[in-house]
Amino acid sequence: MTGGPAWREVQLLVARELGEPVSGARPLGLAKRPGMTWAARAQRTGAIVVKIRHGDRAYEKTQWCAAHLPVLGARGYPVPAILWHGVIRGQWHVTVQNRLPGRPLFAPGAVVDGPVLDALLRLVELQAGAGIPAGDRDFTGYVANVLFDDWDDVWADAARACAAVGPLCARLRRWLGPVWGLRLPPADYAHNDLNLSNVLTDGARITGVVDWDEFGLGSRALDLVALAVDCEQCGDHAAADRLLARAAQVAGGDGLRCLVSYRVIGGLAVYAHERQAYRNSLGDEECAAETAILDRLEAAGGP
Repeated sequence: MTGGPAWREVQLLVARELGEPVSGARPLGLAKRPGMTWAARAQRTGAIVVKIRHGDRAYEKTQWCAAHLPVLGARGYPVPAILWHGVIRGQWHVTVQNRLPGRPLFAPGAVVDGPVLDALLRLVELQAGAGIPAGDRDFTGYVANVLFDDWDDVWADAARACAAVGPLCARLRRWLGPVWGLRLPPADYAHNDLNLSNVLTDGARITGVVDWDEFGLGSRALDLVALAVDCEQCGDHAAADRLLARAAQVAGGDGLRCLVSYRVIGGLAVYAHERQAYRNSLGDEECAAETAILDRLEAAGGP
């Protein structure tokens, strides 16, 4: 994040825009480039999350979130409220939202048991049927462009994730052959990064879902696939299979083939870009989990 705003500069801006003192900042999550997230406290508002990002159409994406997250909230989805967002300087953008309670599901000792898994499946169903034109927030279109037209060098970036990834990428290209060019309809609200780290719990219920930076229109089945990969990494094969089965019901077998492939190369590409923020073994662990999923899907004769 070289050259980016330090907390003191961000703090002064946020305090001015909220009209109240802001204090107690501490880094939240992994420090990735180009951006940073802090947990802080505003005097009247209470616990807040302050996020800065550089470029990446952050202003437009946050505007879209501010307009459409309340729709999910009205459906009963535990989403954050965007309190303020704007440019701090250059292409650096600041977002301030309330901090939702709970701890991440992807944590030591956390278990995605029957009731929690049921709750996750019910939440994702709330994303169904957005009923609005996707416009430039059509994420299923982006998925197709990445898979079949090599957009954004995602395939190339994924190939740098670890030693085991070469055969996995080659396998995925062969697996995609029968559905090459498929583009799913952008019918649902889609988080597009719904991993277990972004799901919060108080131990009894799901209290929040966070990190909506890539929120858009797509297929909710992609969120189910992302959750399945996390469950597989946690060793919970039964939960992974149940999530994948529901994803196949939503997107069809051909759609599942595309969405699993995108989640694999997309996740590995992120790891390749942000390798220093992760454990050295994570790329190998992701490859092993994703290979196990492909093995089971192919052994079952589908999708």
